[in-house]
Amino acid sequence: MTTLPESHDFPEPPSVERSAQPLSPATYLAVSGAGLALSVGLLLVLVLGADRILAAGLDHRVFYVLLVPLGLSAAAFAFGAMNSTGTFTSQGKRQVGLTGPAMFAALVVAGGFLLVPEGGLLTLAVRVDRSVEAGGGPVAGARVTIDWGIQRLTQTTDVNGQASFVGLPPGAAPIQLLAEAEGHTPERRTLPSIPPGNVVQLELAPQAYMTRVTGTVFDRQTRAPIEGVALNFGSGTAADTTDASGNFAVSLPLPTGARIAVVGTRDGTRGLNTEVIVNDAVTIQLDFGSR
Repeated sequence: MTTLPESHDFPEPPSVERSAQPLSPATYLAVSGAGLALSVGLLLVLVLGADRILAAGLDHRVFYVLLVPLGLSAAAFAFGAMNSTGTFTSQGKRQVGLTGPAMFAALVVAGGFLLVPEGGLLTLAVRVDRSVEAGGGPVAGARVTIDWGIQRLTQTTDVNGQASFVGLPPGAAPIQLLAEAEGHTPERRTLPSIPPGNVVQLELAPQAYMTRVTGTVFDRQTRAPIEGVALNFGSGTAADTTDASGNFAVSLPLPTGARIAVVGTRDGTRGLNTEVIVNDAVTIQLDFGSR
């Protein structure tokens, strides 16, 4: 006779009671989208106003205020659109319980706020001005590049000559800065760390051009090169006298493409008065004598 094994009664698993959602999934989707759009808009406001926030001395965590609408968006999407819930309970002197969408919102807001790297994300404002010899004042449209650790970031200065770098991770040292603007000599700076106030001031000096210009002076009638023609460029900017082959060479503090007046005399007689384009790659030919 076969004996059947003794049967055991196992308790039924606890049933999970799901509360009915008070709103439709489409409504939750709309709330989630609105929260996400508000987060993006707030992010743009914080980034564009970073210099004013920095000047007011506010803590870097002010940027995490955008986590509130982001948490709302996450909660509405998880609970309403995906019908997902969760429960968190903390035992201590007081019992804290979060359920459903409140838990999702709390995780996003508290997690984003508390998981900031040690020392917090940093903001650096770079202000670019012209040097005194260049007339002073802010330089709008200057290109500012920073090497921050392994990152290379570039911004363009606004009408106030300022470029703001927001959300920089701590620990990058040294910091390499480069400011460039047309007509100015690039300015480089190495910083061991971010200075007090999180603001760096850079000055750009006028660019020191020196272009070598060469050419030959010919007799207007015979087309033969002329020796001994004294050439004056830009009312004393540079001068030279042609050699036996009619050649001359001067260095001009002008960039390629600039125009400059030149006057030529020989034995006290002026025979040349014209304007030339500065170019170190082309030999200039000038005609001396009356037309």
